[in-house]
Amino acid sequence: MRAGRLDTPADIVVLSADLCPVVLDWLWVEIVSKESADPPAASGLRAPAKVTVRSWWDERLRPGVYLRADGRLLLIDDVRDFNNQRAEVVITCSELVGQPAEYRPQGGVPVSCRVHLMHQAPYLDDLGQVTDYKTKAEVAIIEVGRPQVDDQLLIAGALYNVIAYARDSDDGVVRGLWLEPFE
Repeated sequence: MRAGRLDTPADIVVLSADLCPVVLDWLWVEIVSKESADPPAASGLRAPAKVTVRSWWDERLRPGVYLRADGRLLLIDDVRDFNNQRAEVVITCSELVGQPAEYRPQGGVPVSCRVHLMHQAPYLDDLGQVTDYKTKAEVAIIEVGRPQVDDQLLIAGALYNVIAYARDSDDGVVRGLWLEPFE
């Protein structure tokens, strides 16, 4: 690897026990490519194509850690150390994409985040039957923690109330929420 190609500063970010982002440090990286030249459109907060990142070896670079660079949020999926020499690594990441939004917790400080919004998503009852169609959003836990009922999201100028947690949608990285417009 040529050091001149490491041209992007990136924060190394982890999620603390109380679900707050903690910046450990920063390092120079090269965001190389996506696996597919024409990836399908995102159907959730995770982009379907993987991102490749190159960097010098650092023991803090491991699966489950985030890189924040140039407005992008990357979740490390895999780290490959060339020749086990602890010199350079190639990192495979999932990118969390979405439209800009503002999360407004009840009694808390608003924070900027990204959200994937789906209008007319099927709302299921306890038996798994579709009972209604509602607005569903996916948010990154690293940005907002775990939103609760009556918190709000401001998305593209429209304010929404969180009315429920989308069952089985919290995987430790992304959380699904059911929303209704604020009136």
